[in-house]
Amino acid sequence: MSKLVSFVVLITIFFISPTLSAENIVFIDIDKVIYQSDLGKKLNKKIAKDIEKEDKALKKKEKELKVKENDILKQKNILSKEELNEKISNLRTEIENFKTQRRSINKKFADLRLKQTNSMVLSLNSILSDYANKNSISLIIQKKNIVIGKTDLDITDQVLEIFNKEVKSLKN
Repeated sequence: MSKLVSFVVLITIFFISPTLSAENIVFIDIDKVIYQSDLGKKLNKKIAKDIEKEDKALKKKEKELKVKENDILKQKNILSKEELNEKISNLRTEIENFKTQRRSINKKFADLRLKQTNSMVLSLNSILSDYANKNSISLIIQKKNIVIGKTDLDITDQVLEIFNKEVKSLKN
């Protein structure tokens, strides 16, 4: 009889325990919080504006290089071979410098985005930690790692609201 009672208690604990712990698991769409938050929108808008400004300058430089190339092609039959080779060499150097400048600018903006995103994620982690403690949540899973889940387990909108209230700028 005691073996039967022990077995029933063990089975009950085995089946009830996962059910109780499932209530403490939620998920969040971190990308939505990062990119649709007030701060995220503001930072993305600023970066887009800066990229557009740099892009205009690069396009202007690119047009200048094309004009120089066309001028060299027009002078091809007039210039001596040494002068032509020198102008072509100078143009190639300018083109390489232009390409290096473009790569540098692209890297600068990619690094800036990464730095800002990492800073926002650090702020989000502290908010999630507080949220989990206040709401007795055992586990928060990133939404992109879930195939299907109950929509009432999605805390993205609540956390987004908290994030917008608490995080107004990035900490350096």
